[in-house]
Amino acid sequence: MNKIKLSLAAFILFSLAACASTKDTTTLSPNEFKDKVETLGSYTLLDVRSPEEFSMNHLKDAENINVNGQNFNEKIALLDKKTPVLVYCKSGPRSLKAASKLRNIGLTVFELDGGLLKWQSEGLPIEEDKKTSNSEYTLNSYNEAIAADKLVLVDFYATWCGPCKMMAPHIEVLKEKYKGQLTIIKVDTDKSTEVSKHFKISAIPLIKFYKDGKEVYDKTGYHSLEELQAVLDKNI
Repeated sequence: MNKIKLSLAAFILFSLAACASTKDTTTLSPNEFKDKVETLGSYTLLDVRSPEEFSMNHLKDAENINVNGQNFNEKIALLDKKTPVLVYCKSGPRSLKAASKLRNIGLTVFELDGGLLKWQSEGLPIEEDKKTSNSEYTLNSYNEAIAADKLVLVDFYATWCGPCKMMAPHIEVLKEKYKGQLTIIKVDTDKSTEVSKHFKISAIPLIKFYKDGKEVYDKTGYHSLEELQAVLDKNI
């Protein structure tokens, strides 16, 4: 009987020791995540935030698939099953959700613990798209921004505006499709009060297009992707 008790106690101690020494190697600290990016020969770096968030800042070479988007499952099904996926979001919950879905279809996944907030808090590099991230303008900086050789699309929006959020993915599609031909400026009307007053903006979203510094289009309200493309194709 005593031998049985001793054997059971030894088994429990061994099990506890094994559990204590086990580490989750798929959830990585920012520096571990950075090292993984640098050492893996082939990988997919996946940002699962919204397109609007992605347009503001992201990690270098990241792809954007919104985990809360309607086509998330269809899009991740196209990923190469042999290529590891490094996934992140703003603070962690969305990447956790995405990682579960990715693993369920057979992908090897590494998550960034704490998301971009923790990454930035440790002073690690992040890319910002100056064409879309600077949302606060004075009238002078606005006039400088629209005085470009390329066609310029100006998206007047606010963070609380539902139609603005619905239109944000369309802006990102245009950004990729017309790369090198189009400059995109996003103006937060709550922050850019001088510009808002100058144009007497009373409703958003508001879309303006400029060609060679001259306004060629001005319309308030939600725009479909097709409507935006029609204006672009007419003026490029």
